[in-house]
Amino acid sequence: MSSLVNRYDPRNIETMELVYGKGYMSTGGDAEVARIVTGIKIRNQQLLDIGCGLGGAAISLVKDHHARQVDALDIDNNVISRAGELVKAADMDHRITLTRFDGGTLPYHSDQFDVVYLTATSCHLEDLYGFVSEIHRVLRCGGWLVGGEWFKAADNSAYRDWDSLLKERGLNFYFVCQSRFETTLSKSGFGSVSVVDRTQATTDLARGYLDRVNTELKVTLQEKLGHKDLDNFLSWTRGRYECFAHGGMAYGHFRACKAET
Repeated sequence: MSSLVNRYDPRNIETMELVYGKGYMSTGGDAEVARIVTGIKIRNQQLLDIGCGLGGAAISLVKDHHARQVDALDIDNNVISRAGELVKAADMDHRITLTRFDGGTLPYHSDQFDVVYLTATSCHLEDLYGFVSEIHRVLRCGGWLVGGEWFKAADNSAYRDWDSLLKERGLNFYFVCQSRFETTLSKSGFGSVSVVDRTQATTDLARGYLDRVNTELKVTLQEKLGHKDLDNFLSWTRGRYECFAHGGMAYGHFRACKAET
């Protein structure tokens, strides 16, 4: 992560929670967390959540999956502040530690965590190899990196339109194809690398969010955002759906293991 990573003001955060659910800034909610960690030992384990956002996943990992401790990092002050409110409201501040992190070397000892959880974070980083190498360092041998990520599926008009829209909004993304992502994990020392394609399910979710923004949430969002910003949000929501629907982007759940020495 770096100082160029996208920032969110309180109104952005409120809008995201209204659309995606309390504690979340992206698709899927608690059900997405459960799918990502299926088959991975979480109970009584020490976890690191990088790019934790509003803390929804960290809370679910403790509440629903019984992690012993979650250290959660994010670069954005407003996001971390809201996450702190939700963690405290859930009475989990003794098991979830929130830290604002500017990027670079992870502020942890080597071999410290059993599982690193990561969703829609590495796509913000230009140096993917350096980032996952740091994750490899802080994982214990036999530990797992798990998460979900957006991938570039094709250099077609759907992808280029979406990429242009993101750049116009001043948002920085460094999407890579799935094969490059997997290769980078392997080069960083990970084994048992796998990706489960979730593109169709994510496309369906994106369509559902677009429909809700156009219907049941429209009046509320218009009151909060005003006409211009609601139009911008609709454009963003529609653009993401159309990019998926027309094959520009893919999404997958991934996992990789730090081999025993």
